[in-house]
Amino acid sequence: MHAEIQRLDKVLLNSPHLASYVRVLELPNLQGSGLISNDNPLSPLLGKFTLVRELKIWGLNWRFMPGSLRQSISRVLELPSMAFLYVNNGQFICMDDFANFINQARGPIGLSLNRIHTAPVLLRGFNLGTKQVEDNEDNKEKFERRRMCHLTRLDVRLDNCIFDTLFFGPRSHVDVSHVHTLHIHLPRTEDDCVNLLLCAIGSSLKHVSFVLPYAFPALVNLAFNGNIGFLSLVHVNMDGECLSTLSRGLSTVDASKHMHHIELRVEPVWLDHGPSVDWAAWNEVYSVLAGPHFQFLRVLYINVMTHAPANSHDDTLLQTFKDMAAAHPLLATRGVKVSLCRLPKD
Repeated sequence: MHAEIQRLDKVLLNSPHLASYVRVLELPNLQGSGLISNDNPLSPLLGKFTLVRELKIWGLNWRFMPGSLRQSISRVLELPSMAFLYVNNGQFICMDDFANFINQARGPIGLSLNRIHTAPVLLRGFNLGTKQVEDNEDNKEKFERRRMCHLTRLDVRLDNCIFDTLFFGPRSHVDVSHVHTLHIHLPRTEDDCVNLLLCAIGSSLKHVSFVLPYAFPALVNLAFNGNIGFLSLVHVNMDGECLSTLSRGLSTVDASKHMHHIELRVEPVWLDHGPSVDWAAWNEVYSVLAGPHFQFLRVLYINVMTHAPANSHDDTLLQTFKDMAAAHPLLATRGVKVSLCRLPKD
Protein backbone atom coordinates (compact mmCIF):
# COMPACT_ATOMS: atom_id res chain seq x y z
CA MET A 1 0.00 0.00 0.00
CA HIS A 2 2.87 2.38 0.78
CA ALA A 3 4.35 1.86 -2.70
CA GLU A 4 0.99 2.57 -4.38
CA ILE A 5 0.54 5.79 -2.42
CA GLN A 6 4.05 6.89 -3.24
CA ARG A 7 3.43 6.27 -6.95
CA LEU A 8 0.23 8.31 -6.80
CA ASP A 9 2.03 11.08 -4.94
CA LYS A 10 4.67 11.17 -7.68
CA VAL A 11 1.98 11.41 -10.37
CA LEU A 12 0.36 14.35 -8.59
CA LEU A 13 3.72 16.08 -8.19
CA ASN A 14 4.17 15.96 -11.95
CA SER A 15 0.51 16.75 -12.76
CA PRO A 16 -1.02 18.50 -9.71
CA HIS A 17 -4.14 19.51 -11.68
CA LEU A 18 -5.30 15.86 -11.68
CA ALA A 19 -6.21 16.10 -7.97
CA SER A 20 -8.97 18.58 -8.80
CA TYR A 21 -10.77 15.87 -10.82
CA VAL A 22 -11.05 13.45 -7.88
CA ARG A 23 -14.59 13.34 -6.49
CA VAL A 24 -14.55 10.02 -4.58
CA LEU A 25 -11.90 8.94 -2.06
CA GLU A 26 -11.84 5.31 -0.91
CA LEU A 27 -9.64 4.30 2.02
CA PRO A 28 -9.80 0.49 2.24
CA ASN A 29 -8.74 -1.51 5.29
CA LEU A 30 -6.88 1.19 7.16
CA GLN A 31 -6.14 -1.17 10.06
CA GLY A 32 -4.51 -3.83 7.90
CA SER A 33 -2.71 -1.65 5.39
CA GLY A 34 0.17 -0.41 7.54
CA LEU A 35 -1.05 3.18 7.28
CA ILE A 36 -1.58 3.81 10.97
CA SER A 37 2.07 4.56 11.76
CA ASN A 38 3.21 8.12 12.44
CA ASP A 39 5.26 8.24 9.24
CA ASN A 40 2.42 7.07 6.98
CA PRO A 41 2.48 8.61 3.47
CA LEU A 42 -1.29 8.96 3.25
CA SER A 43 -1.65 11.99 5.53
CA PRO A 44 0.08 14.55 3.26
CA LEU A 45 -1.49 13.00 0.15
CA LEU A 46 -5.09 13.51 1.32
CA GLY A 47 -4.55 17.26 1.57
CA LYS A 48 -4.12 17.49 -2.21
CA PHE A 49 -7.75 16.52 -2.90
CA THR A 50 -9.86 19.62 -2.37
CA LEU A 51 -13.05 18.87 -4.34
CA VAL A 52 -13.99 15.48 -2.90
CA ARG A 53 -17.73 14.73 -2.76
CA GLU A 54 -17.66 11.20 -1.30
CA LEU A 55 -15.41 9.66 1.35
CA LYS A 56 -15.54 5.89 1.91
CA ILE A 57 -13.58 4.32 4.76
CA TRP A 58 -13.13 0.68 5.79
CA GLY A 59 -11.53 -0.36 9.07
CA LEU A 60 -11.56 2.99 10.87
CA ASN A 61 -10.21 2.92 14.43
CA TRP A 62 -10.49 6.65 14.99
CA ARG A 63 -8.77 7.19 18.34
CA PHE A 64 -5.84 4.86 17.67
CA MET A 65 -4.88 6.55 14.40
CA PRO A 66 -1.87 8.87 14.39
CA GLY A 67 -2.83 12.50 14.83
CA SER A 68 -1.59 13.46 11.36
CA LEU A 69 -3.92 10.98 9.66
CA ARG A 70 -6.89 12.01 11.80
CA GLN A 71 -6.25 15.65 10.87
CA SER A 72 -6.06 14.82 7.17
CA ILE A 73 -9.34 12.85 7.24
CA SER A 74 -10.97 15.67 9.22
CA ARG A 75 -9.92 18.20 6.58
CA VAL A 76 -11.56 16.07 3.87
CA LEU A 77 -14.78 15.92 5.91
CA GLU A 78 -14.70 19.71 6.31
CA LEU A 79 -14.49 20.36 2.56
CA PRO A 80 -17.44 22.45 1.27
CA SER A 81 -17.86 19.90 -1.53
CA MET A 82 -18.30 16.93 0.84
CA ALA A 83 -21.72 15.33 0.30
CA PHE A 84 -21.49 11.66 1.33
CA LEU A 85 -19.67 9.64 4.01
CA TYR A 86 -19.48 5.82 4.14
CA VAL A 87 -17.96 4.01 7.14
CA ASN A 88 -17.69 0.23 7.32
CA ASN A 89 -16.32 -1.34 10.51
CA GLY A 90 -15.70 1.79 12.54
CA GLN A 91 -14.29 1.74 16.09
CA PHE A 92 -15.02 4.66 18.43
CA ILE A 93 -14.75 5.24 22.16
CA CYS A 94 -18.41 6.15 22.56
CA MET A 95 -21.30 7.53 20.54
CA ASP A 96 -20.27 11.09 21.44
CA ASP A 97 -16.89 10.35 19.90
CA PHE A 98 -18.57 9.05 16.73
CA ALA A 99 -21.01 11.97 16.56
CA ASN A 100 -18.11 14.42 16.87
CA PHE A 101 -16.43 12.62 13.97
CA ILE A 102 -19.36 12.92 11.53
CA ASN A 103 -20.23 16.44 12.67
CA GLN A 104 -17.02 17.71 11.14
CA ALA A 105 -18.90 17.89 7.84
CA ARG A 106 -19.70 21.54 7.06
CA GLY A 107 -22.89 21.08 5.05
CA PRO A 108 -25.72 18.56 4.57
CA ILE A 109 -24.39 15.07 3.81
CA GLY A 110 -25.51 11.56 3.08
CA LEU A 111 -24.41 8.92 5.59
CA SER A 112 -23.95 5.16 5.19
CA LEU A 113 -23.00 3.15 8.27
CA ASN A 114 -22.19 -0.52 8.65
CA ARG A 115 -20.75 -2.21 11.75
CA ILE A 116 -20.10 0.80 13.98
CA HIS A 117 -18.69 -0.25 17.36
CA THR A 118 -18.02 1.57 20.61
CA ALA A 119 -15.82 0.38 23.48
CA PRO A 120 -15.83 2.90 26.37
CA VAL A 121 -14.95 0.33 29.04
CA LEU A 122 -11.86 -0.94 27.25
CA LEU A 123 -10.56 2.56 26.49
CA ARG A 124 -11.42 4.51 29.67
CA GLY A 125 -8.26 5.93 31.17
CA PHE A 126 -6.09 4.86 28.26
CA ASN A 127 -3.45 7.47 27.43
CA LEU A 128 -3.75 8.50 23.79
CA GLY A 129 -0.56 10.54 23.58
CA THR A 130 -1.49 14.20 24.16
CA LYS A 131 -5.09 13.53 25.17
CA GLN A 132 -6.69 11.46 27.89
CA VAL A 133 -9.98 9.70 27.27
CA GLU A 134 -12.53 11.14 29.64
CA ASP A 135 -15.95 10.00 30.71
CA ASN A 136 -18.99 11.23 28.80
CA GLU A 137 -20.01 13.73 31.48
CA ASP A 138 -16.60 15.40 31.38
CA ASN A 139 -17.06 15.98 27.64
CA LYS A 140 -20.53 17.48 28.02
CA GLU A 141 -19.46 21.10 27.46
CA LYS A 142 -17.59 20.20 24.27
CA PHE A 143 -20.61 18.22 23.10
CA GLU A 144 -22.93 21.18 23.65
CA ARG A 145 -20.76 23.44 21.46
CA ARG A 146 -20.37 21.22 18.42
CA ARG A 147 -22.14 21.66 15.09
CA MET A 148 -25.25 19.71 14.24
CA CYS A 149 -24.86 17.35 11.29
CA HIS A 150 -27.71 17.69 8.77
CA LEU A 151 -28.34 14.46 6.90
CA THR A 152 -29.94 14.23 3.47
CA ARG A 153 -29.50 10.50 2.85
CA LEU A 154 -29.21 7.74 5.42
CA ASP A 155 -28.20 4.12 4.96
CA VAL A 156 -27.88 2.25 8.24
CA ARG A 157 -27.03 -1.28 9.24
CA LEU A 158 -26.66 -1.04 12.99
CA ASP A 159 -27.72 -2.84 16.12
CA ASN A 160 -30.62 -1.24 17.94
CA CYS A 161 -28.58 0.14 20.85
CA ILE A 162 -26.22 2.20 18.70
CA PHE A 163 -28.98 3.17 16.29
CA ASP A 164 -31.13 4.48 19.12
CA THR A 165 -28.31 6.38 20.85
CA LEU A 166 -27.04 8.08 17.72
CA PHE A 167 -30.34 9.50 16.46
CA PHE A 168 -32.66 9.72 19.46
CA GLY A 169 -30.55 10.06 22.59
CA PRO A 170 -31.02 13.26 24.63
CA ARG A 171 -27.55 14.37 23.51
CA SER A 172 -27.88 13.50 19.84
CA HIS A 173 -26.72 16.29 17.53
CA VAL A 174 -27.68 14.57 14.29
CA ASP A 175 -30.54 16.23 12.41
CA VAL A 176 -32.51 13.79 10.23
CA SER A 177 -35.39 16.15 9.37
CA HIS A 178 -33.92 16.75 5.88
CA VAL A 179 -33.46 13.08 4.94
CA HIS A 180 -35.07 12.37 1.57
CA THR A 181 -33.65 8.85 1.03
CA LEU A 182 -33.66 6.18 3.74
CA HIS A 183 -32.31 2.64 3.57
CA ILE A 184 -32.54 0.53 6.73
CA HIS A 185 -31.03 -2.91 7.25
CA LEU A 186 -31.51 -4.12 10.80
CA PRO A 187 -30.72 -7.58 12.20
CA ARG A 188 -34.09 -7.61 13.96
CA THR A 189 -37.45 -5.95 13.39
CA GLU A 190 -36.98 -3.14 15.89
CA ASP A 191 -40.35 -1.51 15.18
CA ASP A 192 -40.19 1.23 17.84
CA CYS A 193 -36.72 2.27 16.77
CA VAL A 194 -37.70 2.47 13.10
CA ASN A 195 -40.85 4.44 13.92
CA LEU A 196 -38.89 6.96 15.99
CA LEU A 197 -36.65 7.58 13.01
CA LEU A 198 -39.56 7.85 10.57
CA CYS A 199 -41.28 10.34 12.87
CA ALA A 200 -38.10 12.42 13.21
CA ILE A 201 -37.65 12.55 9.43
CA GLY A 202 -41.25 13.50 8.73
CA SER A 203 -42.48 14.80 5.40
CA SER A 204 -39.03 15.24 3.81
CA LEU A 205 -38.80 11.50 3.12
CA LYS A 206 -39.29 10.62 -0.56
CA HIS A 207 -37.57 7.26 -1.02
CA VAL A 208 -37.51 4.46 1.59
CA SER A 209 -36.16 0.91 1.49
CA PHE A 210 -36.49 -1.70 4.24
CA VAL A 211 -34.17 -4.72 4.32
CA LEU A 212 -35.49 -6.74 7.22
CA PRO A 213 -35.60 -10.39 8.37
CA TYR A 214 -39.27 -10.65 7.46
CA ALA A 215 -41.60 -9.06 4.97
CA PHE A 216 -42.65 -5.91 6.78
CA PRO A 217 -42.67 -5.18 10.53
CA ALA A 218 -46.33 -5.04 11.51
CA LEU A 219 -45.93 -1.94 13.65
CA VAL A 220 -44.00 0.23 11.16
CA ASN A 221 -45.95 3.46 10.80
CA LEU A 222 -45.49 5.60 7.69
CA ALA A 223 -48.20 8.08 8.70
CA PHE A 224 -45.54 10.73 9.40
CA ASN A 225 -44.15 10.43 5.88
CA GLY A 226 -46.90 11.48 3.51
CA ASN A 227 -44.56 12.44 0.67
CA ILE A 228 -43.01 9.01 0.06
CA GLY A 229 -43.00 8.27 -3.66
CA PHE A 230 -40.91 5.08 -3.69
CA LEU A 231 -41.19 2.16 -1.26
CA SER A 232 -38.89 -0.87 -1.51
CA LEU A 233 -39.16 -4.02 0.61
CA VAL A 234 -36.30 -6.50 0.34
CA HIS A 235 -36.26 -10.12 1.56
CA VAL A 236 -40.03 -10.63 1.52
CA ASN A 237 -40.42 -14.21 2.69
CA MET A 238 -43.27 -15.98 0.88
CA ASP A 239 -44.65 -18.08 3.72
CA GLY A 240 -48.16 -17.34 4.99
CA GLU A 241 -47.23 -15.66 8.27
CA CYS A 242 -44.77 -13.22 6.69
CA LEU A 243 -47.14 -12.35 3.84
CA SER A 244 -49.97 -11.70 6.30
CA THR A 245 -47.63 -9.38 8.20
CA LEU A 246 -46.83 -7.64 4.92
CA SER A 247 -50.53 -7.16 4.12
CA ARG A 248 -51.20 -5.68 7.56
CA GLY A 249 -48.22 -3.35 7.27
CA LEU A 250 -49.20 -2.10 3.82
CA SER A 251 -52.80 -1.55 4.92
CA THR A 252 -51.60 0.94 7.56
CA VAL A 253 -50.03 3.21 4.92
CA ASP A 254 -52.12 6.36 4.59
CA ALA A 255 -53.49 7.05 1.12
CA SER A 256 -51.05 9.37 -0.62
CA LYS A 257 -50.96 10.94 -4.06
CA HIS A 258 -47.17 10.66 -3.93
CA MET A 259 -46.86 6.85 -3.60
CA HIS A 260 -46.26 6.00 -7.25
CA HIS A 261 -43.68 3.22 -7.15
CA ILE A 262 -43.39 0.04 -5.03
CA GLU A 263 -40.71 -2.61 -5.37
CA LEU A 264 -40.94 -6.01 -3.66
CA ARG A 265 -38.05 -8.46 -3.65
CA VAL A 266 -39.69 -11.76 -2.75
CA GLU A 267 -38.09 -15.02 -1.68
CA PRO A 268 -40.08 -18.27 -2.05
CA VAL A 269 -39.37 -21.09 0.37
CA TRP A 270 -37.40 -23.57 -1.72
CA LEU A 271 -38.08 -27.24 -1.04
CA ASP A 272 -36.74 -30.37 -2.77
CA HIS A 273 -39.73 -30.46 -5.12
CA GLY A 274 -39.59 -26.76 -5.94
CA PRO A 275 -40.72 -23.38 -4.58
CA SER A 276 -43.34 -23.18 -1.85
CA VAL A 277 -45.56 -20.06 -1.82
CA ASP A 278 -48.71 -19.35 0.16
CA TRP A 279 -50.67 -18.04 -2.82
CA ALA A 280 -53.75 -17.19 -0.76
CA ALA A 281 -51.67 -14.91 1.45
CA TRP A 282 -49.98 -13.40 -1.63
CA ASN A 283 -53.42 -12.70 -3.09
CA GLU A 284 -54.15 -10.60 0.01
CA VAL A 285 -51.06 -8.50 -0.76
CA TYR A 286 -52.37 -7.84 -4.27
CA SER A 287 -55.77 -6.91 -2.83
CA VAL A 288 -54.22 -4.30 -0.53
CA LEU A 289 -52.17 -2.81 -3.38
CA ALA A 290 -55.32 -2.62 -5.53
CA GLY A 291 -57.22 -0.93 -2.70
CA PRO A 292 -57.75 2.71 -1.70
CA HIS A 293 -54.41 3.12 0.09
CA PHE A 294 -52.54 2.94 -3.21
CA GLN A 295 -54.90 4.54 -5.70
CA PHE A 296 -52.05 6.62 -7.17
CA LEU A 297 -49.71 3.64 -7.59
CA ARG A 298 -48.31 3.47 -11.12
CA VAL A 299 -45.44 0.97 -11.01
CA LEU A 300 -45.21 -2.33 -9.11
CA TYR A 301 -41.91 -4.17 -9.50
CA ILE A 302 -41.78 -7.75 -8.24
CA ASN A 303 -38.29 -9.22 -8.20
CA VAL A 304 -38.45 -12.97 -7.56
CA MET A 305 -35.35 -14.57 -6.06
CA THR A 306 -34.79 -17.85 -7.91
CA HIS A 307 -32.14 -20.47 -8.35
CA ALA A 308 -29.27 -19.93 -10.75
CA PRO A 309 -29.20 -21.25 -13.41
CA ALA A 310 -32.90 -20.90 -14.18
CA ASN A 311 -35.07 -24.02 -14.37
CA SER A 312 -38.68 -24.96 -15.17
CA HIS A 313 -39.80 -24.24 -11.59
CA ASP A 314 -38.76 -20.61 -12.06
CA ASP A 315 -40.83 -20.21 -15.24
CA THR A 316 -43.91 -21.67 -13.58
CA LEU A 317 -43.41 -19.44 -10.54
CA LEU A 318 -43.18 -16.24 -12.61
CA GLN A 319 -46.21 -17.17 -14.67
CA THR A 320 -48.28 -17.68 -11.51
CA PHE A 321 -47.30 -14.22 -10.28
CA LYS A 322 -48.39 -12.75 -13.63
CA ASP A 323 -51.69 -14.61 -13.65
CA MET A 324 -52.55 -13.46 -10.13
CA ALA A 325 -51.74 -9.82 -10.98
CA ALA A 326 -54.05 -10.08 -14.01
CA ALA A 327 -56.81 -11.34 -11.72
CA HIS A 328 -56.92 -7.93 -9.99
CA PRO A 329 -58.49 -5.64 -12.59
CA LEU A 330 -58.10 -2.55 -10.43
CA LEU A 331 -54.36 -2.68 -10.99
CA ALA A 332 -54.87 -2.66 -14.74
CA THR A 333 -57.71 -0.11 -14.60
CA ARG A 334 -55.52 2.39 -12.79
CA GLY A 335 -52.76 1.91 -15.32
CA VAL A 336 -50.41 0.17 -12.87
CA LYS A 337 -47.48 -1.41 -14.65
CA VAL A 338 -46.74 -4.76 -12.99
CA SER A 339 -43.21 -5.82 -13.90
CA LEU A 340 -41.74 -9.17 -12.89
CA CYS A 341 -38.16 -10.26 -13.20
CA ARG A 342 -35.98 -13.12 -11.99
CA LEU A 343 -33.05 -12.46 -9.68
CA PRO A 344 -30.54 -15.20 -8.83
CA LYS A 345 -30.58 -16.09 -5.17
CA ASP A 346 -27.36 -15.23 -3.33
